[in-house]
Amino acid sequence: MPPTARRLLALQSRFRGKHLLVVGDLILDRFIWGSVERISPEAPVPILRVDSENLRLGGAANVIHNIRALGGRVTACGIVGQDEPGKRLIEELKKVGSSVAKVVVARGFSTTQKTRIIASPRHQQIVRLDRESHREMDRRWLQKLREFVRRQAGQCDGIVVSDYGKGVIHRELLELIAELADEKKLVCVVDPKKENFNYYRNATLVTPNQEEASGASGIEIRDDTSLREAGRRLLDLWQTQAVLITRGHEGMSLFRGDGKSGYFPTTAKEVFDVTGAGDTVVATCALALASRAAYEEAAVLANLAAGIVVGEVGTVAVTLEQLKKTIQAGSWSKGKM
Repeated sequence: MPPTARRLLALQSRFRGKHLLVVGDLILDRFIWGSVERISPEAPVPILRVDSENLRLGGAANVIHNIRALGGRVTACGIVGQDEPGKRLIEELKKVGSSVAKVVVARGFSTTQKTRIIASPRHQQIVRLDRESHREMDRRWLQKLREFVRRQAGQCDGIVVSDYGKGVIHRELLELIAELADEKKLVCVVDPKKENFNYYRNATLVTPNQEEASGASGIEIRDDTSLREAGRRLLDLWQTQAVLITRGHEGMSLFRGDGKSGYFPTTAKEVFDVTGAGDTVVATCALALASRAAYEEAAVLANLAAGIVVGEVGTVAVTLEQLKKTIQAGSWSKGKM
């Protein structure tokens, strides 16, 4: 049976005060908005008349933003460069109320930036420009990061690993997090990337998208049978208590270590942009599990939050009030266990 509205409202009310440590790739998202009226005479490309630009928190920083918007407390743990984007990222994290004392500011490191150019009136993304460091991570930075995690873990209700494959998340760090989560009985939620598929262990929940689930399991997901087989294989591979596979417009599928599973169809009325939806899922699941939600309850709450995000354009954070109103609307009742 799906959870009741009363139960979901009770759970989301517990989000306030839950303290999560978010470890991962901090990214600065830049959006350039404009309109396209003609094609360039110089080359067959559209000419964008720029109307505005803005900065938003991306990657692990977007997870942090979502946790704060949903009422949780958060400590950021990652690496930024001694550059202007790094300064802006830290400023934006402070603005949303995140502690940044555990962020490594590294000389010689280039802060990761993603610039998306969006054309109206249909909010079509024309191109994305990525700027990131191509040098190998200095072991001194990574050691400092591990020291931060070791010291901070005991002061939190849970750990979120937001892996964007930029080098912050590495084998030794994942081994430490698995050890700390087990020792201190912490919730641990992981958003995986292919670079570390072989190193995730003992998490409370891992949240791959369908492409990542196929890649990690070695099974092409094309129907319900292959989906179930992939889910079972990932439980074994990652030795995790549960796997939640996000599947875009097809919703989410939950697989638990005890053999139970669940399907949650998307609640989005209209999908404009899936950017950052995975971050919202991770943030909501982590807060829910830290609030003693069952896996199915966490999945329903995350599904509702993601349904709100994809109805917006760009990386956005779901607020506690938005989630509350969506629960009260009752669309959560479609889930099948």
